[in-house]
Amino acid sequence: MRRFLFVAPFLLAVASGCVETEPPEAVFIALQRDFAGFESWPRYFVGNSPLPGHSVGDRFGYIKQLAPQGAAAYPVGSIIVKTVESGTTKQEWALFAMAKRGGGFNADGAKDWEFFTLRFSTSGVPVIVSRGSNPADGDADGGTSGGGYGSTGSGSTCNRCHGLPGTEQLDYVLATVLRPGAQ
Repeated sequence: MRRFLFVAPFLLAVASGCVETEPPEAVFIALQRDFAGFESWPRYFVGNSPLPGHSVGDRFGYIKQLAPQGAAAYPVGSIIVKTVESGTTKQEWALFAMAKRGGGFNADGAKDWEFFTLRFSTSGVPVIVSRGSNPADGDADGGTSGGGYGSTGSGSTCNRCHGLPGTEQLDYVLATVLRPGAQ
């Protein structure tokens, strides 16, 4: 009888879900609608010098969900869009994005970040062209001309820069003004 009195509360706790377990890690899957209106988000000039895998022009970063002041990382669900504003229309701009997906995504690169190439549609809506740990743009040439953004081969890729050793200390965000808590 004593054994039953000792085991019964434990079994009751297990059956009622009172046993402590690790909460599941948050995961965010960015959809096309999550990029809509990004031009209304806080905007930061990030430079205009040539970068591997990017076309030449003024670059701006837009942040959907700022990291708290002093935070070392962005929260899951944050999105950063980088524009390279060259050409006479927005459809000519190069658009890149990274979304803090979480869940251990991209574990061998910029951990928890998913990358995107975007384009403006003729109606001015940002459209996802490619996504993943190393997406390619729609006219990627493997980076051989300096304007294409390849997903494989010798071309430039998101993880080639954002996933370098040491970038984890910056939450894989390279532009100083866009780093967590810098705003």
